[in-house]
Amino acid sequence: MSTLTIQRLEIFRAIYESGSLTQAASELKLAQPTVSKHISNFQRTLGFDLFVNEKGRLRPTVEANALYQECKGMFDQLEHIDQSVQSLRRGSEQVLRVMIVVPGAQLRLFSDAIRAVRDRWPDINLIVSVGGRDTQIWKLRRGEIDLGIGTPKLPHPDIESEVLTTLRMVAVMPATHELATQKKVSVSDFGKYPSILPSDSTLYGKLILRTLEHVGVVPDTRISAEAPSQLPLLVDSLECLSILDMITAFHPPKDAAIKVSPLDVSMDYNVCVNRIQGRVLTPQAEFLIEKLREGLSQEKQRMERQL
Repeated sequence: MSTLTIQRLEIFRAIYESGSLTQAASELKLAQPTVSKHISNFQRTLGFDLFVNEKGRLRPTVEANALYQECKGMFDQLEHIDQSVQSLRRGSEQVLRVMIVVPGAQLRLFSDAIRAVRDRWPDINLIVSVGGRDTQIWKLRRGEIDLGIGTPKLPHPDIESEVLTTLRMVAVMPATHELATQKKVSVSDFGKYPSILPSDSTLYGKLILRTLEHVGVVPDTRISAEAPSQLPLLVDSLECLSILDMITAFHPPKDAAIKVSPLDVSMDYNVCVNRIQGRVLTPQAEFLIEKLREGLSQEKQRMERQL
């Protein structure tokens, strides 16, 4: 018989989170002696204690803390399965779980596509979350999301990335900057003027720094920003240059008086939708992808006309 069963882990979780046999039994709709017997048998099988009784409360041991962290993803997945079962009982449409890489300007485009899905399938259960590249890889592989949206191609053999559109990085500066009247901004200017650039840990930071290094430019970087959506305001207030993705650059905060200009070198990036390799998409997922592609295509045309 396997040491680990779903029932044993569910009882362990209930006790861990409540710190009480009585509360755990109530949550699980079991008699307290039954819960006590199960956890005792589980500890004996594992060969170590999971809880220590301290003044009427069950305190988790070091081993219990480690086990809980290892199982947390499974607990979340079980909750999702339970939600799906409840949805099927109600006769509702399929659940669609999507994760977008960043909030802000991309979220507006994403919201338009979501609205179109809801208009066609009013009863669909849409679960939307925000997460970066590494989180999307982890969630996709664990089956916790169906689609990851907004990243470049994800570097994992289990994941299939479909390009929705290809955009370019652009120069951003205060509207009063002396380079604001030029039709294009040379990347060499980033070695001459103070700049604020996305850090290399951000979505496009590595692309920017790699391109500047390739052409021999050492940027005069005064600030490295972890949140690119904040850059337009910083550029305006600190009178610096920056390089941003087109969507963020053309959707700045209202208080940012900035000029957006093309660069003299190509810095293209893909906006992708990611899913597990070979997984068949539902009609709702395919419709969402198509609406995202249409929205990004229209937005790209609009932005290119402004450059």
